Amino acid sequence: MTPQRRLEGILREERFLAFAPFGSSTACVCFSESPPDHLGHLIRTGRFSPWGVVTSRTSLLSIGGGAVAYVPDDVHASFQAAGLEHWAVRTGSGSVWMHEREWRLPSSGGARGIGGLAAILVGDVAWRPSPVVTGWEDGSTGQPLPGPEGNPFAQPVLELPRLWRESQVWVWDAVSGSLVKHAPGVLR
Repeated sequence: MTPQRRLEGILREERFLAFAPFGSSTACVCFSESPPDHLGHLIRTGRFSPWGVVTSRTSLLSIGGGAVAYVPDDVHASFQAAGLEHWAVRTGSGSVWMHEREWRLPSSGGARGIGGLAAILVGDVAWRPSPVVTGWEDGSTGQPLPGPEGNPFAQPVLELPRLWRESQVWVWDAVSGSLVKHAPGVLR
C-alpha cells in the first residue's frame, strides 16, 4: 500500500490499525517522535516519506500511549517476563532501532479510533483524500434525509473526510525542503 493510500484509509475510517511490533505479541499503534525541524531532516534524507498524521505527546498519554524504553538485553528480558515487551526495544548487539524515538499505543482490539489530529502531513499540495458519505439528501429538492430508505431520489452527500476538514495540513515542499502549514479547512 502506498503512503498516500494508507493515509487516505486512516482519514476515511478515522482509525489506526494496530499490529504487534517486532518481538511482541501485543498489538500497538506505533508512532515516531520527531519535532517539526527534525521531521524535515528525516524527509530530506529519505528516511521517511512525507505522508502521515501528527499528534501530540499529551494526546497519546491521555489515551494510554507512551514512550518506548530503549534498554539493554538483560533489562529487555525483564520487560518480557512481565509481559511488557511491547514497551521496550532491546539495544544489544544487532539492534538497528537506535535512530528512532518511538511511542506506542497498545490496542488489544486491533484498531483505535481517532477523535482528532494535530495535523496531517502530505507530500503534494494538490493531493486530496477521496470524498466520503456524510449524509443523504433528496436529489429533487435538496432537502436533507435521515437515510436513503424510501426515497427514490435519495443521493449521498459527499465531503472530504472530517479529519481533513478539521486538522491543520502540513505540506512538504521538496523545493525548499520545508513544511508549509495550512490552517484547518483551507485545502479543500
